[in-house]
Amino acid sequence: MHASIAFIKRYPFAMLLAVQLLSVLFYGFMTDSKTSLLIFNCLGLIVPILAVWVVYRSPMASWVGFTLITLSLSTSLLALLGGYTQLLVWAHGFESLLYFYAAAGMVLVMFADDIVTVDELYAVGATFTLLVWGFTLAYSVCQQIYPNSLLAAINPSNPRSWVELLFMSFSIQSGTGVGDVIPISSPARAIASLQIFSSVMYLTIAVSRLVGLTIQFKK
Repeated sequence: MHASIAFIKRYPFAMLLAVQLLSVLFYGFMTDSKTSLLIFNCLGLIVPILAVWVVYRSPMASWVGFTLITLSLSTSLLALLGGYTQLLVWAHGFESLLYFYAAAGMVLVMFADDIVTVDELYAVGATFTLLVWGFTLAYSVCQQIYPNSLLAAINPSNPRSWVELLFMSFSIQSGTGVGDVIPISSPARAIASLQIFSSVMYLTIAVSRLVGLTIQFKK
């Protein structure tokens, strides 16, 4: 038990990355049962809390992060438990901003010095997934405000599910182009364009810097 707590304190980015990857596996096997939906909602609330905790350890720790987590949690709980479904678009909007805020804070951590730690290498993957989640929530907001913004071969007239949005976000962020969901409205394409730009900039600047410092350290 003490060893696990010590590992989490030493490698918080690894913990955040592990939680997000495990949640991806769960989303893939999620059914329409009430139990699955309850676990899904809990994961959606836990990950932002972990993200804010990571930001708290970074130079970007401020009232902004705590304001975003308060707004996202309160609107999510009202939408899910209070029945105010109209607040779901606000909940996803605040959560999206929260993920972007956490990702920016983690990038600042990686650029804070010229020493590459093991946890900073985990931060590379964690930042990537935070960006994926942030844009996934942004697509969710977009399709709630602008219906039929995202087209798919299967049930094209239906709103895209969370798994479909997440898969599309992973596809765009990684540049693999294997997604079967296509943004067709102008707002959705604008979000996709921003994600492509952020992905290219992140991979070329942040990852290249860490790899370069690692090679320099080994020499």
